[in-house]
Amino acid sequence: MSDAANATGSIDAGIGPDEELLTLSQAAKCLPKVDGRKVCNTTLWRWCRLGLRGVSLQYVRVGRRLCTSRPALLRFFTTLSQLDRQVPPDTRAQPRTMKRRPITSRRRQRALAEADAVLERAGI
Repeated sequence: MSDAANATGSIDAGIGPDEELLTLSQAAKCLPKVDGRKVCNTTLWRWCRLGLRGVSLQYVRVGRRLCTSRPALLRFFTTLSQLDRQVPPDTRAQPRTMKRRPITSRRRQRALAEADAVLERAGI
């Protein structure tokens, strides 16, 4: 990891005075879409306040708003990429492939009949 990151992955260097501040909404618009969906500004808020895998997005508070910068976003994603290289690929989280079976009318009717039987046994 670089000098700016400590052992836990959080970044020590703050946002510099020469960096242009972006609100989280503006920063979200700068990011590419993931799976066809844009990144929500709430996600950026969570990255600032709670972090992601031990790495926090740098921010400054301007009044009631949290602001970050393009270089801070780059440092955040670079640090996450460095962490990815340290973890063997087979131990990384795998995407869920389990798909739900659609509820057919027969399955729905069976579930309703089972619920009615349970209620009847309970005397309700």
